Amino acid sequence: MAKLHWRAVNREVLLILGMGRVGWLIGVCAIAAGVLLAPAAVAAGEEALTRDEYVDRLEGMCKPRAEATQRAMKGVRQDVRYPKRLPVAARKFDKGAKIFSGTIEKIGRVPRPAADTARLKEWFVYLNRQQAYLLEITEQLRMGHTIKAQRLTSRFIHNGNLANNVTLAFGFDYCSFKFSRFGF
Repeated sequence: MAKLHWRAVNREVLLILGMGRVGWLIGVCAIAAGVLLAPAAVAAGEEALTRDEYVDRLEGMCKPRAEATQRAMKGVRQDVRYPKRLPVAARKFDKGAKIFSGTIEKIGRVPRPAADTARLKEWFVYLNRQQAYLLEITEQLRMGHTIKAQRLTSRFIHNGNLANNVTLAFGFDYCSFKFSRFGF
């Protein structure tokens, strides 16, 4: 009889201290949900960017990388003309491609204005395509295929112009495509 009394007392203590395993599980779930949803709430607060704020933020990211691309690609046009200089040209294209892909990754993380989401999605499709062209050009130059590299270069330039047409209303400067930055 004393044992029954002890169990009843322990149940009351468990109910008071957190309602046992179920209460503990609910508490842990509540804390985990708070920890997991806090970054989403911060990100949701950032999503209220206007187009001008978005452009300013991206231009700040694109400017140093556009200048780095220009330095990396300097003289590549002359390098492509001479077969002995193709490995040098390939290294320059490779470096330019890495800078460009890093730029895409960095600006891709910035929350987009709600009104321009579809347009910016299309722009990023073009940017990713340009990244692929740069990598293909690099590969063709490494193999010594200058004609294929030239064809891909013309596609790269055309695709860049299409990307500019999509974001013409944004007024980008450093984030817009200018083929002269790539040594052409």
